[in-house]
Amino acid sequence: MPRELNADHLERLEECGYLIIPEYYAGQQLKEMQAAQRRILPTWEEVKDTPPANRAILTEFPPSEMALLRGIVDHQAWDFSRKWLRTNQIHFRAGCMIARYPGFKGGGVGSDASGLHLDNGNNSLLPQSETHREFGQLGFWVHLEQVDEDQAPLRLLAKEHDRDMSKCKSLVCPAGTLCIFTNYTLHSASDYLRQNGQRFTWGFALGRADHYWEGFRHYTDKGQHAVFSEFIGTLSAKEREVFRFPPADHAYYSKQTLALLEKQYPGWNARDEYKASE
Repeated sequence: MPRELNADHLERLEECGYLIIPEYYAGQQLKEMQAAQRRILPTWEEVKDTPPANRAILTEFPPSEMALLRGIVDHQAWDFSRKWLRTNQIHFRAGCMIARYPGFKGGGVGSDASGLHLDNGNNSLLPQSETHREFGQLGFWVHLEQVDEDQAPLRLLAKEHDRDMSKCKSLVCPAGTLCIFTNYTLHSASDYLRQNGQRFTWGFALGRADHYWEGFRHYTDKGQHAVFSEFIGTLSAKEREVFRFPPADHAYYSKQTLALLEKQYPGWNARDEYKASE
C-alpha cells in the first residue's frame, strides 16, 4: 500500500505549493509498475544509436499496461484531492509518461532562461485564481526509478521564494517517490548531464468534475482501447465516475445500454450495481 496522505500534507501543500513523498510506492506494487514502465519507455541503451528528437519521449494516455492504469485507482490520493479541491465529485485528468536521455536540455515554455513556468496554461482555459485553490488541478508526478542530480530532475519553487530560482528544489529522489503539485506551482525542467541512463516520469492529475474547462489530455475517445476497456471493466460503479462515466442511477442506463456496456467493457458489473431505467 502507498504511504499515507494526511492533514499535515494538505497544510504543507498549501504553504509550499508542492509535496515530495519519498518511497510512496514500495514492494511488489513498485516492482510491477517499474517493469510496466520499462515495457513502454525504452532505456537509453535501446535508443542511443538512434536517439529521439530533443532526447526526450512523451507518450499519450492511456498506457498499454494494466499495472499503471491500476496505479491511478489510489483512493487515498482521490480522498486527498477531494479535500484539496473542496468537492466530493472529482474527475481524472489524463497525464502522460516522459523519458529524458543524455543530451536533453531543459527549458521549454517559460518566462525566463530557466524555463520557469506554471502548468495552468496548457491545462486550463482560465487564468490563475489567486484566491480559490479549487480552480487549480492536483498533479501526481511519480518517479518509479531513482533520480540523481545529473539526470534532469524537475525543479520546484516554493511559494515563499516568489521567482527566485536560486531557491528551487531539485527533485532528486529514491525509487517510488511521489510529487504532488498544482497547476499553479512554479517549476522548470533541467539538463540531463550524465552520459548514460535515463530519467522516467509517469503522472496524472485530478480536478473537480464540474470544471469542464480543464484538462491536459482528454480520453473520451479511448472507449475502444483494448487495455483501457479492460481496466474500466475492473472498476466499481463509483470508481468509474472518476473516469467520467455517469453514476449508477443515471437515466442513460437501460437494459439496452447496459448490455452494450457489458460487451464493450469486459467485467462490467451491470447486474450488481446498475439499475436499468424504464
